[in-house]
Amino acid sequence: MPKTAEELVRFDGLVQGTSRTAIRKTSIAGIPIPAGDAVVLLFAAANRDPTRFPEPDQLLLGRRDNRHLGYGWGTHSCIGTRAAQTCVRAALDALRTHPAPLRFAGPARRQPSATMRTFIALPATLHP
Repeated sequence: MPKTAEELVRFDGLVQGTSRTAIRKTSIAGIPIPAGDAVVLLFAAANRDPTRFPEPDQLLLGRRDNRHLGYGWGTHSCIGTRAAQTCVRAALDALRTHPAPLRFAGPARRQPSATMRTFIALPATLHP
C-alpha cells in the first residue's frame, strides 16, 4: 500500500509547481540567475524526469525507488506530508476492502490552476 500511495502522488500530485526568489546571483545548468529573479520550479515535470524515473509517464503501482517531489523536499517539504500519506493509504485500503467496486459515475472536472491540481468533481459510485 505505501508504494501505491507514493506512486499516485508522483504520477498525479496536487502541487505542480512553485516559485522561489534567488537571494544571490547564481546559475542553474549554466544559465545565469541574477539576485532577485524569480525561479519557477515544476515539481510535476521533475516527477516525470526520465533520468530519475524509468517509464515516467506510466503509473507503476509497485515502483520501488520513488523519491518524488509530490510533497516538496527538504526545508520546503509539506508540513502535512505524514498526515496526507496516512489519508491516502487509508482511502486506498478502504477501497480495496469495500465489497463493491469503485466505478466512475461521470466525467472528472479539474479546477483550473497553474500550480495546483485539484478536482472540482470526481463522480464515483460504490455499487455493484
